[in-house]
Amino acid sequence: MTTDALIATIKGRTFKLNAPEAQRGALAEAIAVVEAKCATIATKSPSSEIERVLLLAALELAAASKDADAIDPRLEARLAAMHAKLALALAPAGVTGKA
Repeated sequence: MTTDALIATIKGRTFKLNAPEAQRGALAEAIAVVEAKCATIATKSPSSEIERVLLLAALELAAASKDADAIDPRLEARLAAMHAKLALALAPAGVTGKA
């Protein structure tokens, strides 16, 4: 690990974070995202304790990440239809693949 720590500042409190050189870029990006989310929350609720700000930021980022990973149901339906057509086309004559 490198000795040059990356710095995250949340509500005026400084956190020093280290990472292997290969992961420093990703960590720097993650720090920027968390700092921005915390700043937005702290602006809306300036009297909130740092722990509450960090918890709300974590929950909002987790929810956003889950939404980003979700597959569009329309895409899922199209893929299922294509799969069924392929299975039918590739099945031996007279075999439908249904039980």
